[in-house]
Amino acid sequence: MSEKIIIAKDLVKTYENGRTRALDGVSLEIVRGEAVAICGPSGSGKSTLLNLIGALDRPDSGELFVAGEDLVRQRGDLADFRARKLGFIFQLHHLIPSLTALENVLIPTLGVNGRDPEATGRATALLERVGLQGKFHRKPPELSGGERQRVAVARALINNPELILADEPTGSLDSKTERQVLELLYELCRERGATLLLVTHDPRVAQSADRVIEILDGRVKALAAA
Repeated sequence: MSEKIIIAKDLVKTYENGRTRALDGVSLEIVRGEAVAICGPSGSGKSTLLNLIGALDRPDSGELFVAGEDLVRQRGDLADFRARKLGFIFQLHHLIPSLTALENVLIPTLGVNGRDPEATGRATALLERVGLQGKFHRKPPELSGGERQRVAVARALINNPELILADEPTGSLDSKTERQVLELLYELCRERGATLLLVTHDPRVAQSADRVIEILDGRVKALAAA
């Protein structure tokens, strides 16, 4: 039986003192090594679900297990869990403009057992792998949008996480760069055996996923192969 890296049961998340129900009983399971796209229109609850799975927020009710951690009953600091098990990629990359590409990639390593003496070597290899040879010491304003997102991909992978969470990772890119970044992301996750959970409102972005989960009005609408 394939091991599940994510198990969610009847997740409910509300805002505005319960007046707005962002998630309304979401249940799903993700197998280790899968590349899964979560699709739906703006406001459907996709990003809310990703934030819960990424231990950035907590559900009001339901059950949620991610990479062996009970995220509902765990009441301690989850920063170490996120650093060890998860990698994050966002639409606007969230790079620090005053740091170089190499320094940005190294940021997640600083919170894992102090400074990792092998981290610089891993970061350099990842930047080479994403096609940024010769640009290690350039800062984000000196890079194109696609290059900045490649730095973000390398940063997400620096700690060899079990799960990559990508929230509209190509939403600000042109179609050609979007395709290049997505192909790179899928390829790197397969190489490393990482599970990929990618949120998008664009069906084209989901085409290369193993499976598509569609969410509408805070509920899972359909489960289908991509």
